[in-house]
Amino acid sequence: MTFYTASLFLPYTIDFGLDNYAEDRVASPPANYAVDGSGYMADQGQEVPDEQNIQPLAQLPRTPGATIDNEKVFAGYTSRKGPEMGFGLSPNEPRDVTWGHSRMLKQPISQATEIPTPSMLTTSGPRKASGANLSLDGPQDSEDLGESDLPRNFISEDLWIVKNAEKGLGGVSNAMNAAQRNGILCNHTWIGTLGMPTDSLTEDTKSDIANFMQKAQRCLTVFAGDTEFEGHYNHFCHAVLWPVLHYQMQESPRHSHYDRFAWDKYVKLNEKFADVIVEHLKDGDRIWIHDYHLMLLPGLLRKRRPELYIEIGFFLHTPFPSSEVFRCLSVRDRLLDGMLGADLIGFQTEEYRNHFLQSCSRLRRLDISAGEVIFKGRVVSVVNIPMGIDPSSLNLLCKSTEVEGWIRSISHGYRNKRLVAARDRLDVSGGIKQRLLAFELMLKSYPELRNDVVLIQVISSAGEVPELEAEVSKITMRINKKYSSTVHQPVVLLQEDIGTPQLIALLMLAEVFMATGLREGINLTSHEYILCQGEKHGIRMHGSLIISEFVGSASVFHDCNGPRSEASKLLVNPWNYKQCAAAIRFALSRSAAGRLLEWKRLRRRMADYTAINWYENLQMALDDIRTVQYIREDQLIPLSRDSLAILYCKTESRLFFFEDLVISGQDPTTESSPFYEGFFRILAPFFKRMSNRLYIVSRKTSDQLNGSFPNLPSTVGVVLENEGLIRHPNAQTWVQYSITNAEWLPSIRKLMDSFQERTEGSRIEASPWSLVFHFDGALDREVAARQASELADQINGARGEFIFQVLRKETSVSVELPLSSQGRGAAARYIVDDIDDIEYPEYVLVVGDSEDNAALFRWANEMAETPPPPRLQFTGAGNQFYVFTLATGEHHKEAKFTLPDGWTFWELMRWLMLWDGQELDPDTFCFEGLSFSPH
Repeated sequence: MTFYTASLFLPYTIDFGLDNYAEDRVASPPANYAVDGSGYMADQGQEVPDEQNIQPLAQLPRTPGATIDNEKVFAGYTSRKGPEMGFGLSPNEPRDVTWGHSRMLKQPISQATEIPTPSMLTTSGPRKASGANLSLDGPQDSEDLGESDLPRNFISEDLWIVKNAEKGLGGVSNAMNAAQRNGILCNHTWIGTLGMPTDSLTEDTKSDIANFMQKAQRCLTVFAGDTEFEGHYNHFCHAVLWPVLHYQMQESPRHSHYDRFAWDKYVKLNEKFADVIVEHLKDGDRIWIHDYHLMLLPGLLRKRRPELYIEIGFFLHTPFPSSEVFRCLSVRDRLLDGMLGADLIGFQTEEYRNHFLQSCSRLRRLDISAGEVIFKGRVVSVVNIPMGIDPSSLNLLCKSTEVEGWIRSISHGYRNKRLVAARDRLDVSGGIKQRLLAFELMLKSYPELRNDVVLIQVISSAGEVPELEAEVSKITMRINKKYSSTVHQPVVLLQEDIGTPQLIALLMLAEVFMATGLREGINLTSHEYILCQGEKHGIRMHGSLIISEFVGSASVFHDCNGPRSEASKLLVNPWNYKQCAAAIRFALSRSAAGRLLEWKRLRRRMADYTAINWYENLQMALDDIRTVQYIREDQLIPLSRDSLAILYCKTESRLFFFEDLVISGQDPTTESSPFYEGFFRILAPFFKRMSNRLYIVSRKTSDQLNGSFPNLPSTVGVVLENEGLIRHPNAQTWVQYSITNAEWLPSIRKLMDSFQERTEGSRIEASPWSLVFHFDGALDREVAARQASELADQINGARGEFIFQVLRKETSVSVELPLSSQGRGAAARYIVDDIDDIEYPEYVLVVGDSEDNAALFRWANEMAETPPPPRLQFTGAGNQFYVFTLATGEHHKEAKFTLPDGWTFWELMRWLMLWDGQELDPDTFCFEGLSFSPH
């Protein structure tokens, strides 16, 4: 079995800048090489360069309103020699370096062609792709470059080397490395792009790179055209999908041809991945697909190779919004269907998981049950497993010579200062603007802190919203102008990301770390901060973590729904500037004992959420759902019509349960759907036989049944599930069958009535053991859906010691007894227990077409697996017993069989009638492989 990991970017890329070390041509680093935040790379055992062997890079841009040159403390350094620095740890938080524009590596320039203008409010017409005029050193005027051979000015295809990538999911890479070190991941292959433009490369160069990556790095390289990649990455993922996933809706209408262009490129790149993967897939392989760039890939793989038995997992690292937000995407159904091609779908938090399930239910009208989605006959498991960091690698890095050097440098540059650190993307969801406003309010409200506290805001990726960038600069300048002096500057804005050793040193020295984004899947830097504040590193800070309630990590560190405590003062709403300002002051004023107590609590909470645990839990969850699917696929097989008929002839006492929906082919709860009289007319002789007992199971009331079906044959028994009534064959009276006590019904009915009064068009369906609140006829479905959710929450909160289940479906909320003790199953037990010993059934056929039939299917299957009741011990009955549970539609939970291929239920019953009365010698036939017609 091969284990595949698919992500948009490989953990490796290509550097064509080998002028100074040509002897290293295509010499790949070993597998244990890793990259730090700035692209530094080295063997874990490599000696660290000393200060005499390093040279500073260009200075970082100055902070707006700066009065002192604080940025120089964080100026990057690089070795004069080819090998670079690293400690087997990739940056956990993704670095979103602009595609086609590397500061550290010499790579081709994007050759993307012109693309449509996004907004209808701007001048119509095509515009240049974002990377088309970028050189390796930043933007340049096109007149400075030779247009005919633009890329050739910067690369040589004769010399290239594999280096660790600047882009990608470092947290995933760290988890894979940890799994390999622990011996639980073998035969692993990574699939992705190189994270750079490739149109200017020759086919020979691409082939050489692909072959080397596959042989030396166990990577399958996906080559996408520059226009295709930019349309996918910059114009669908970043401009359309990312904002929606982070609850940001477009403020101006987009051109339809722009939307078509972006979506078309998104589809094509996903198809490129599928093309590469299917060439290597074999039976039994397992593939994990990561993040929103590849939402279509699970479905494409399932469609391309349906004959293969492969295991597919998909993990979304971003938030997943509520269905009310996600439904705004015009391609929502395509995205959901693509994800549902997986066997397991993972999310960072329970909130995101529930939002996805709600979208599947409300937008795709799929069956949802206990964290599972039924999609095209398959069970898809949906779980929440928060990601974590790799403590062992981080501890190793914390002890490194380079980190120690940065600790000395930062400590010297900010001596006698109290540091508040933060690291975010410069986009709306990063919350940098809100954090600066809260920090400004803190300085205004608590003057005693003005000359001591410094906020160091690291921007992990450049912004794509000029208005936001201008606002951030304006606020920063205002704060520094008002509160700075010649020796103190309250805000340092690092407008380019810093290296991992620098970041770790900052985390070890910061008294407070703020992870107060407006929306974020998980914030692994906050996990790193807690670990970096431990005593083992010699700096006993035990600093405070201020975290937004809208960040996935909040569910790891805090009980967001629990009672408020002193520690919860650090769990904030980033939109509440007063609360955030108070949290900063609280964090800076805590006692050492209080900080230590809180740090220990956070460290304990974090212990279960490591990179290796995340990997193992995902694999176990995928194993579990595959086991369920194995059982389901093994149980649910096409019914052998020959076996059904032969066993019918072999037995003398038979019992049939048919759901009315199977007979009518319509909704049995409506009065306009009569039973199909032809069914009983044709099969009347069959069910007049004393040896055949038929019960129709219906959700109709007795009044509906008597009024709508006066000609129902008396030889047919009826079970009225909603009233708990049974009428036996050839009987005139109805009897109440015993059920489990449901003392909770009156109080739940009272609560449900109050919601019905507030929801116009809703109705309540009641039975002796269940209540169903229907809002499919509500005038305002959106309001009704919210009311239904609130009703379900209140019922769950009021259950006390009562045992019942609350099921939230697309247009209803049902409250009922557990499956084993409710309606149809209880009715069937009552019927069988009431049958005389000599007529005890030897043959049971249960047929249904709705999810309501699951209890009846389960009863029949359990009956087949248990010994006959003791009362039959001396009668001779019960020596043979055959059960068939047959699902005729998509709702086949608990059923064992489906209809024979190409057959309808009508055809199956007529086939069975042909055998009625046939006498067979049980010693002359077998039950498997039969294919003959009766005489």
